[in-house]
Amino acid sequence: MEHSLAVARHGHVLSVDLSTGFAQLGEVWSGTLYPSLWAVLPDGSHTFLSAHGTSVDGGRVTLSLGAAGSGEAEWTETESGLDLASLSLSLDLADGVRIVDLWFGASPLAPEQRAAAPADVPYWPDWRAGGVCVPSGRPAPAASFFRSWDLGQATVPLGAFGPAVGAPYAAAFPRPLYAAAFGDDRGWLLAGAGSVPDAALTLEARSANFGLRWSYREDLWGAPGGVRTWTAPLRLTWGDTAWDAYDRYFASFPRPDRTRSPRAALSVWNTWGDFRSGTHDLPGAARVARDLECEALVLDDQWETMVSSGVPHLGRFPDFAADLDAARADGLAVGFWQSVGWIDDPAAVGLTDDDLLRGADGRPRRANWAQDPRDPAQHWCLDPSSPRTRAFLAQRTEALVRDQRPAILKLDFGYGLPGPDVAVPADPALRGERLSQELHRIVAEAARRADPDVAILVYGLHPLHLALADVVAMDDMGDHGAAHEGAGHRHWSVWAALAGGVGVTVNGSSGYDWAQDDEVLLDTAVLGVPGAVLPSSSDVRALARRRALNRWHRRTASWRPLWLSSSVGSLAAEPDVRSWGRLEDGVLTALCLRDGAAPAGVEYTGRWAVVALDDVDLSAPAAGRVAVVPIGAGTLRLPCARPPVAVSQWREGRAAAVDPSWADGVLDLTSTDPGLDAGLEGWIVEHA
Repeated sequence: MEHSLAVARHGHVLSVDLSTGFAQLGEVWSGTLYPSLWAVLPDGSHTFLSAHGTSVDGGRVTLSLGAAGSGEAEWTETESGLDLASLSLSLDLADGVRIVDLWFGASPLAPEQRAAAPADVPYWPDWRAGGVCVPSGRPAPAASFFRSWDLGQATVPLGAFGPAVGAPYAAAFPRPLYAAAFGDDRGWLLAGAGSVPDAALTLEARSANFGLRWSYREDLWGAPGGVRTWTAPLRLTWGDTAWDAYDRYFASFPRPDRTRSPRAALSVWNTWGDFRSGTHDLPGAARVARDLECEALVLDDQWETMVSSGVPHLGRFPDFAADLDAARADGLAVGFWQSVGWIDDPAAVGLTDDDLLRGADGRPRRANWAQDPRDPAQHWCLDPSSPRTRAFLAQRTEALVRDQRPAILKLDFGYGLPGPDVAVPADPALRGERLSQELHRIVAEAARRADPDVAILVYGLHPLHLALADVVAMDDMGDHGAAHEGAGHRHWSVWAALAGGVGVTVNGSSGYDWAQDDEVLLDTAVLGVPGAVLPSSSDVRALARRRALNRWHRRTASWRPLWLSSSVGSLAAEPDVRSWGRLEDGVLTALCLRDGAAPAGVEYTGRWAVVALDDVDLSAPAAGRVAVVPIGAGTLRLPCARPPVAVSQWREGRAAAVDPSWADGVLDLTSTDPGLDAGLEGWIVEHA
C-alpha cells in the first residue's frame, strides 16, 4: 500500500505516510504517528506491538498489529492541523492481553540499535526535533524550552500527575496541558490529546528522542474486554513558534455553552500568605482586604476542621460566622479554598475503604502535594467511581455554597493524587487524567446547582479543564523561589496569555515576597484580575500599587497579547514578557511598560501600567477613562489629540483634581520618589 497525506497550514507542510505512519514537518520534526503498545501477555511476558496501515479509504486507515490484532485509524484535516479523530484496536493474541503503556512516537529498535540503548527494552521513542517545549516543564527557575539532549532520560508531566509518575515536581499552573511542542527556529509542531486521556499522560525523553506515553498499567489493574477505542487521542498543530502552536491547539477546542460567572473578575485577597505562617486572624485579613480595595476575601487551606470537611475550624476561628458577616457588611465578597480529591478522616463523613483510591492489594492509598511518603502530613484520596464519594463531594459543596454564600471557590490539589503505578479509580472510564477532571467536574457542577453565579477558580490552562471554570489563577508563584518570583511571573505570563484566546479570566495572583510584587502587578495589568497570597505589609509604595490595580483592572475575559519587546520563547531564550499589551477586538486596552518599548506615540521613563476603564483605545484615546499607575519614578507621555476633560490624582484611596500637563497632542504625567513614598497610586484621565 502506498498512500500519503500532506497537510499545508501556517507556512509549513506536514506529510504522513499512511502505510508506515512515518511523518515529518519539513526539517523541523519527524517520527511515527501510529500508536504502539507495551503490553503484558497472559503468560506474564512483555511484548511491544506497533501498528502499520494496510488499506486506506479517504482518511480512514485499516491498521495491522501483525499476528497480535488489527484496528482502524481515522485522520481528519482541520483548520488548525491534523487530528487522529478516532482509533480502535482489537487484540487477538489471547484473552487477558493488558496494556502497560500506549505510545505515540515509539518504534522497535533494530538489533544494532538495541545494543547501543541505555536501557534493555525492544523499543525506543522516535520523535526527532531540535528541541522540545513544555510550558514551565521545570519550575525553579522556570524553564519551558529544552534542547533535544538537555533532558537526557526524563519523564515530564503533561497532565495532573507529577512526582506520582516519577516526573520532577511541577506546580499546579499551567498543568494540565495534555501536549508538548517540538522544533527549533524553523518552526514547531505540537502533539497533544484531543480529549481528556484515560491514562496518565507524560512526555518521555530518551537520549534526544521523544514520545507521548499514555500509562495504563493494566498489568496491575486488569483490562476491559472487547475492542479498545479512543476518541481524538492525538491532535497536531504547528506554527513558527511554540506559542503559536499551543495557541492553535487551544483554539481548536469549543468553548462551553454557558455564560462565565460575573464574579470571575473580582480582585482577590487570599489568606494563604498569613495562614501558611500560622497567622489566623480573619478580622485582620478583612481589614487588609478592605484597605487595599480588594473585592473578595478568599479563605485558603486551614479554614476547615480538616481538609475537605467543609466545616469551619472554630478552634482557629471562634467568631467565624460573625467575622464573615462583618466582612460582607463592609462590602467584601467571600470565597473558600477546597481540595477536590483529599479527605483526612473518611469515616467522619460516612466514607469507607470502598470509596477511596486503593492499591493492587486493596488497601487505600494516601498522598500529599510532593508524593513524599516520609512526610507525616498525608491525605486519603477520593475515588469518584463510588456513588458515596460522588454524593459526599456534591453534598459538601452544595452545603458550603448554600450556607456560606461564597462568590468564589478555589479548587486545589487535583495534581496531588497517586498515579497508576500505585492506585487507580475502580471505574476504568475515570482513570488517568480523567480522575482529576471528574473530581473537578463534580465539585463545579454541585457549586453551580447551589448558586449559578459562583465563580470556579482553577490552575490548569487546557481548554477542556477550563470548560469547568470561570477563572484561572497563576498559582503557586512561591514555587519559583523568593529570588525568582518576578522573573517566574514574567515567564508564566506568556503562557497565561493563552487563556485570553479561550475566553477565561486570568487572576495574576502573586508570590510570597512583597519585594518583587511590582513585577507581578505590571503584568497583572495586562493579564486582567489582581490576586494575592501575600502576608500583611506596611510598605506604603507596595500597598499603593496593589490598591490601584485592585480598583482599576480589566474585567473582560477574551483578549490577545501585543508582545512589543516581549519574547514568547525559543531554544535560545526562555519566555519573558517585558513591555507588552492587551488587545480586545483589535483595541489596545492595557499596557505594561518597563523597558522603553511602547506603541507608536507613547514615550516614558520608569515603569508604568496603563488600563482602559471604558474600552478606550489607548493608541488613540477618545471618550472614556484611562487609569495610569506608576511603578516607580518617571514620566509618561501619552497621545491625546485634545486636552482631557479631567485628570484626578489618587493617594491612599482618595482622589483630587489636578491640572493636566497637555501640549501639542501629548499628555505628560510624572511620578516622583517623594510622591510615591507619600502613597501616590496613580491618575484617572477622562477623555471627552
